[in-house]
Amino acid sequence: MTEQTEVPATFAAAPKTAPEEPLRLSDVRAKIQRPRVQVPMHLDAELAGEIALASDALERAVAYDETSNEPDTAPALARHLRDLENRAEDSRVVFVLQALPHRVYQKLVGEHPPTDEQRQEAAAAGGDAPPFDAEALAPELVRRQLVSPVIDSDREFDQFWDELSDGQMQQIWMSAQAVQTGVTDPGPKSETASDILRRFGTT
Repeated sequence: MTEQTEVPATFAAAPKTAPEEPLRLSDVRAKIQRPRVQVPMHLDAELAGEIALASDALERAVAYDETSNEPDTAPALARHLRDLENRAEDSRVVFVLQALPHRVYQKLVGEHPPTDEQRQEAAAAGGDAPPFDAEALAPELVRRQLVSPVIDSDREFDQFWDELSDGQMQQIWMSAQAVQTGVTDPGPKSETASDILRRFGTT
């Protein structure tokens, strides 16, 4: 009977592993989430001026109360300031905008070319014509991007847009441009988070 020689473990055949599945574009596409941005806006802009005045008055009252023998005046002014701040917070609305797919955005831009007047003004200033008519594009881009609040109707949106101040309009328009064209790379992992997780024995 022939004696069988045991094969050393180092020369044993490596176990077969299943071939890695190739990365499919359909899997990648499923991960796409167009960026969103939250735009908090205090719609009662008049209160901002009142709050600034009340804050100044409170600071003066605090300084006065420190050197005066009369009853303190600061508490009443503090209550007034807090009331204004609460009213301002009640007028605060968070608008949520989501970037459009790039083809939809490019089509929208193409539908709002710069006007002849805008081209002439740019030429007179020695610059290039703007890529679009910002005055016409702004409401349409915001209308298409707006996730919340929900738009009741086109008429309601038009009235909302007409009621905005220049500053409020600029704020939401700039946010709409930023979320549409901004870079969404989150960057490197947080060193602070890594240090804390290592300290507590986690990764």
